[in-house]
Amino acid sequence: MTVVYMESERLWFRAPEQSDAAFFTQALQDPRVRRNLLVGRYPFNVASEEAWMARHSEPPAMDNQTDVVMAFGIKGEDRALGASGLHRISAIHRNAEWGITIGRPEEWGKGYGREVARAMLKYAFETLNLHRVYLRVNADNMRGIKAYKAAGFVEEGISRQHMFVEGEYLDMVQMGVLRPEWRD
Repeated sequence: MTVVYMESERLWFRAPEQSDAAFFTQALQDPRVRRNLLVGRYPFNVASEEAWMARHSEPPAMDNQTDVVMAFGIKGEDRALGASGLHRISAIHRNAEWGITIGRPEEWGKGYGREVARAMLKYAFETLNLHRVYLRVNADNMRGIKAYKAAGFVEEGISRQHMFVEGEYLDMVQMGVLRPEWRD
């Protein structure tokens, strides 16, 4: 049974486990999954995914790292659906970059992205005491942008032709949410 750190309405969240490595390795081979990831330009193998999980499964205070990553899944299921993280956490500026991967495309379009965003914002503001959470998203990722707006993010700017994806340059949208404007 999955040991849960926190929950939202339909999802559980916990630290990534070595047993998740095969799932995430497989998910990252799918061009639909990796298309919108900043790291999706290279093949992944189980050993590299296990090493990544080992680096990100310790609490930040233990080794001065600045990321908190959680696997998440559907309540009643032990297998992961995806992962979400707060990256480059700044203790001085009280901000972090948020990211998400939903590794099972058959579950896309069911509101899980919005639910994960809301849960991670609650964690960022109420547990980590952050002031600002931001993200970067390909401008053509309309499903993601819609979910992020529904969770409280607002568009802050565009970096023109910032990402090279599938043979073309895409604009990148920067979005953010401040704690005073966030609503749970």
